[in-house]
Amino acid sequence: MRAMDTSNLKILTLEENPERHERIIVSQQGDGTPAVRELLRSTYLEADRAGAFERFGDGLEFRTICRLLGTFAVSRNATLCELGGGAGFLAWALCRAGFENVDLVEPNGHFNTGTGYLRSRADSASLRIHNDLKVWHAGPGAYDVVLTKNCIHHFMNIAQAAASIRQKLKPGARWFAFREWFAESPRELYTQLASHPYCQPHGLYEWPYPAWHYVEAIEIAGFSLTAVVPSGYANNALGLYQEDEGGPDMRQLTAQIDSLLAKKPQATAQAFWEEIRRNRFEGGTARLFSRPQLMVFDVKPI
Repeated sequence: MRAMDTSNLKILTLEENPERHERIIVSQQGDGTPAVRELLRSTYLEADRAGAFERFGDGLEFRTICRLLGTFAVSRNATLCELGGGAGFLAWALCRAGFENVDLVEPNGHFNTGTGYLRSRADSASLRIHNDLKVWHAGPGAYDVVLTKNCIHHFMNIAQAAASIRQKLKPGARWFAFREWFAESPRELYTQLASHPYCQPHGLYEWPYPAWHYVEAIEIAGFSLTAVVPSGYANNALGLYQEDEGGPDMRQLTAQIDSLLAKKPQATAQAFWEEIRRNRFEGGTARLFSRPQLMVFDVKPI
């Protein structure tokens, strides 16, 4: 295999920069090229903010999220908190779907990439929005459920962040971690960084990890992996922008996973670790359970 030259990649200077991110998105919203339009559409960041929110709330991904929350018996009056929710369309859609106690924690308050547009909506009045992470963490209250979506790979120290999150959760609470970014080898890591549309071109912080690294860093903070939703489920609507539920085979797979999650969710966690073991130590190449679209963690007594 030909050696990869990584010397020109931006590594040390990558940073979380909400102001820069907002400027990039505003600039792209004025770009009419098909590739840029599709990128913004797939991340719900097009200029038509109302349309983007409605599209997410009516879409396959959100319907699938609601179905899974139901599978894990998350009630409409549970206390929920979405962390790192960006523009906030998931938290907003949960409120619209009838969840009564939803908080959103997002340090970015900009109009497009943060909570600015959401705050302007009259129907966001019941949603508690927190832009100051330290104030939120120091405040009263604890949650039954925390949700993250495409978020954990932005934590500089996953275990420290997980320990901080645990301090805001009730005993027996659950963490639903949707859509993370994965890499399992140095070549894949650097390829992912090089190909990300905002990382190398604009110096924004992104960093993929192996799935087992996410799990071990979270478990050391006092959680246990309860279940995973594998690649392929719901035609990958939880991991990719996707509005097609797939053909009969895909729908059958989804139904089988739904049944397993309802009856024996721990079996999916066992399948995760078995696939990880085979891939790491026996030359396996499967990427179903070891590239999960959702990881479910329970708070563990210490």
